[in-house]
Amino acid sequence: MKQQTPIKESGGKMRRAALVLAGLLTIPTCVMAQNLPTMPPAGYDQVQSGVPQGTVSSVTYYSPVGGSNRTMEVYTPPNYNPSQKYSVIYAIHGIGAWPDTIFASWCCGASTVEDNLVAAGKIKPIIIVAMDNNNIDTHAELFNVIIPYIESHYNVNADADHRGIYGYSLGGGATFNEGIGWASGGLDTFHYVSPTSAAPFNHPSDADMFPNGGAVAKQKAKCLFFSCGDADWDGFYPPNLATHNYCAANGIPHYWLSVAGGGHDGGVWRPAMWNFLQLADQAGISSGTPSSGLANGTYKFIARHSGKAMDAYGAQTANGTQIIQWSYNGGANQKWTVTDTGGGNCKIIGVQSGKSLDVNNGATANGTKVQLWDSWGGPMQLFQFAATDSGYYRITPNCATGSCLDVSDVSTADGATVHLWQWLNAGNQQWSPQAP
Repeated sequence: MKQQTPIKESGGKMRRAALVLAGLLTIPTCVMAQNLPTMPPAGYDQVQSGVPQGTVSSVTYYSPVGGSNRTMEVYTPPNYNPSQKYSVIYAIHGIGAWPDTIFASWCCGASTVEDNLVAAGKIKPIIIVAMDNNNIDTHAELFNVIIPYIESHYNVNADADHRGIYGYSLGGGATFNEGIGWASGGLDTFHYVSPTSAAPFNHPSDADMFPNGGAVAKQKAKCLFFSCGDADWDGFYPPNLATHNYCAANGIPHYWLSVAGGGHDGGVWRPAMWNFLQLADQAGISSGTPSSGLANGTYKFIARHSGKAMDAYGAQTANGTQIIQWSYNGGANQKWTVTDTGGGNCKIIGVQSGKSLDVNNGATANGTKVQLWDSWGGPMQLFQFAATDSGYYRITPNCATGSCLDVSDVSTADGATVHLWQWLNAGNQQWSPQAP
């Protein structure tokens, strides 16, 4: 993978200590420690075996701005739950392109990049909306049509603290204009802004975007992240570097990624998306959103193959009580409270016992007992929910990521034990969380 290079002036001389120091000073210490922004690891933009995938849907709507039906692309993350609130990133494509390029593997690859980050516990799930920026008044369409449509059709957090904007090329210039531009009120709408390889001619000057030394940006922006390839063949590197330098000189907090040898293509735009999703998450765009794949609440868990409920054997409450399946009868021993603990995990507590679902001794072997135990938060008591089909989930313990909760012998009988088994995509390994 390409690595970062020392910042260069457009004429080619190194501005070593001063500019590198100025760039670093714009990055909060907590983020520097996590080495962001940087180039991603190998495979970050590839579909990974066993990683749940979100859904990209084409959504047709009527636009009074365009006076016709138009189409946007909407990505909903793995384990999408319409009853759970999500944050949103709005994305704008480049000239001569279409909304689906935001998700195309050769371009921005946003859906796969997010799938992998969510699965790794690096970010919380977030909705990504790609607007059609062709032959339209970008500002009027985005502010008056796209955002109101999403907020009336999806369960999203409708405020600037939970709303971001990303764009590449001409869409990068539009992102500067809509996210920061003085006339758009962008920073009252978006607190997370990421233009990459931004065109320099469709947004205000640096001084106009950041008047009064960037006073508004310093007050309102939670994450400004600019990036560009230093071999951008459209010549966009110098103006993007200049914006970084302007912010550094004025003490405006931001992030900057210069991609060594990077052109004007997905080799810059995918790393930008990978970094932005994480930087925005760290800055709080998804605050309040569960990361475990299932919203906090109390559920009954119904096995797909048998239609029976996950149950504590004999309604017992002692440590070591075996988990079984049983016909649902509404007992407290068949009800479970899910609480997000961060990092993609949750704890599952029995309503009757107050004890945690637990993998015996944190073992990973097929057939390991699943039981009740006093809650203490170890990896054998942390779980992730990954959607397998509409309404069904694989339940994976943190201690054994290739395995899941499984009904023994594919049994449909009352009393069949629930144990650990390697994931086989079988019906006895899939559970439907339902209101009890």
